[in-house]
Amino acid sequence: MTAITISIIIPHYTKTDTVLLGKAVGSIPDNKDIQVIVVDNSPISIDKNLFDKRSNVEIYYSDKTKGAGHARNIGLQHAKGIWLLFLDADDFFTDDAFNLLEKYLKSDKDIVFFKMTSVYSDTMEPATRHEHYEAVINNYFKDKDEYHLRTKWPSPCAKLVSNDLVKRNNIIFDEVPASNDVMFGLKIGLAAKKIAADNNYIYCIIVEKGSLTNTISLKHIESRFDTIIRKNQMLKEHGYKKTNSVMNFIIQSTKYGPVPFIRLLSKALWSGNLFVGYQNWLKTLVSLKYKKNKNYLIKE
Repeated sequence: MTAITISIIIPHYTKTDTVLLGKAVGSIPDNKDIQVIVVDNSPISIDKNLFDKRSNVEIYYSDKTKGAGHARNIGLQHAKGIWLLFLDADDFFTDDAFNLLEKYLKSDKDIVFFKMTSVYSDTMEPATRHEHYEAVINNYFKDKDEYHLRTKWPSPCAKLVSNDLVKRNNIIFDEVPASNDVMFGLKIGLAAKKIAADNNYIYCIIVEKGSLTNTISLKHIESRFDTIIRKNQMLKEHGYKKTNSVMNFIIQSTKYGPVPFIRLLSKALWSGNLFVGYQNWLKTLVSLKYKKNKNYLIKE
């Protein structure tokens, strides 16, 4: 029996078709040492036999009420590989991705970070979603400081993660409406003994209208707000400064009336997070007003 080297976990949700999922899975080699785990939580479940022509795809189903974090945790339960990769169902790996990954498969690293790019779904023109991660890697190559790689990379994507690291430390995704990956990213970053970064691109983000990242609702705002407070607390417990501002979410809550605004403002004040990152408040206001992806946002 062929040993599984990489397990790739794909949480999937759709109200329409499986075209993007097909493209995502199609960007992965049909090799028996790669385990592809699709966890579907769509309103209408996808066909169990959807990928029968491939030898390495497994389809599981998760509770439709529990979101992407729960789906990813189902994937973790079934992952048999030495390494983990995560792929969102509307994204895809670059053509060279698995050749670039090859050199790290026998390494002693716990996490290897790679670059990603992003495009708009309707035009395939370059987008901006990847720019934060690009800056994190570029800064690492400039100053060799691992702090930002370990603590400022919330997405599980575009990084090769040791399955043993995750299992040994009992790390799972938060099962929350939004930002389910933030604490997972922080926990593996803090737990990893050895990390590395690669200057090559292995992942492409599709910026699509109505995706979880581009959906604005009070439920999502409050979920992201609460997650940042927990992230700051964990940073403090590990001897780091609180660096993540919640002001963005407090400002966004004003669109839903005074009660949510006062609730978030009070919680930020009493948790000691209100003035965290105050140096960036002006930048936050400007980014909210002139957000480049604004046409792709959906308000609920």
